[in-house]
Amino acid sequence: MEDAGHEGRRVVLGQKRMQVVSDILLGWTTVDGRPFQVRQFRNRKGSVDPAALAADQVDDYGRMTGALLARAHAHSADPRLISGYCGKNEELDGAVASFAVTYADRTTADHADLLSAVRSGRVAAELGV
Repeated sequence: MEDAGHEGRRVVLGQKRMQVVSDILLGWTTVDGRPFQVRQFRNRKGSVDPAALAADQVDDYGRMTGALLARAHAHSADPRLISGYCGKNEELDGAVASFAVTYADRTTADHADLLSAVRSGRVAAELGV
């Protein structure tokens, strides 16, 4: 991101890039020489408590929130900048693929460790839900 010259402005510009529709009161100011972000006090928007969801709703909730996060991040950068950063060869493709495989392996190992902890009684959980 370009130099915003003001920490409140920097935060606001980042939020506006990430949000499809941002708070109409979102802004920045300086008070006694200190930078501040300005925003709506209460947004009065609904929210979901994931702990209150039924087991068959958690997967849908995860997919929905993941899709919204991906959409927000898709708005966060200039595509020309990303294209220039990625280059024209296969190096980035290989690096992303390698990261994905390593991450999948780590996730599989973490899940195995969690199951072991549950089965041994170190972690309380209900299996097969």
